[in-house]
Amino acid sequence: MYNSSMDPRSIGMFDSGVGGLTIWRATRALLPNERLAFLADSGHVPYGEKDPDEVRDLTTRITRFLLKQDVKLVVVACNTATVHALDHLRRTFPDTPFVGVVPVVKTLANRTHTGTIAVLSTPATARSPYLTGLIEEFAPDKQVLRVGCDGLEDAVEAGEARRRTTTALLERHLAPVVESDADVVGLSCTHYPFLRGRIKRILGPDVRVYDPSRPVARRVRQLLEREDAFAPPSADPAHTFFTTGDPAVFSRVASALLRFPVTSSYADI
Repeated sequence: MYNSSMDPRSIGMFDSGVGGLTIWRATRALLPNERLAFLADSGHVPYGEKDPDEVRDLTTRITRFLLKQDVKLVVVACNTATVHALDHLRRTFPDTPFVGVVPVVKTLANRTHTGTIAVLSTPATARSPYLTGLIEEFAPDKQVLRVGCDGLEDAVEAGEARRRTTTALLERHLAPVVESDADVVGLSCTHYPFLRGRIKRILGPDVRVYDPSRPVARRVRQLLEREDAFAPPSADPAHTFFTTGDPAVFSRVASALLRFPVTSSYADI
């Protein structure tokens, strides 16, 4: 039965490109009645090499676009954007609930047995003061490998997640992790879960790999429950996809990653 306190509006999500679809996928699985509006800023990807001020400007414009789509909350489905822009967005749009994606440092610190953890991220996240603060707060007594994985985000974005060249790139970035005592690894870029199978094969069975997709989806559910803002039951909620890049390219890559047909529209932010 429809409850008048329910909120049929969409959940807004954005990423620098297709990586945030890992968050989209987890949210859809956990909240099947919700409509999701996803924007890929493919026209400005990658974020991992941009100045923080530029990231804040882009994410502000994206949020304004999503609010024009009448979304009820916004998921910043991008680690780099969360690190550099989440606080700014919350100050700029104080009436809008936001959910970000943070490196899973606390989880890694709690789960390691060797005392060595590894964080795979974009170069910008790897060198960010935000990550430094998380390490100082949650893993001050751990040895932490920060692995800035240049090129991986671009490979996924280009639809090359399953190519040998991407595997070779992974092997190069993961070499210091393989050579270390790290027994837990965090995927701190939303593009990387699409590479999780090969990451696990390269690292071997004794290394556990964590990504934030399901914790983010659970946080979205918590906010909707707190605000009494769940959508009414729906047999087939309509989802929308936008991109600042080429809609045909985004639709092709997203369809391959999600394994069902995706049709996107151009977003002028």
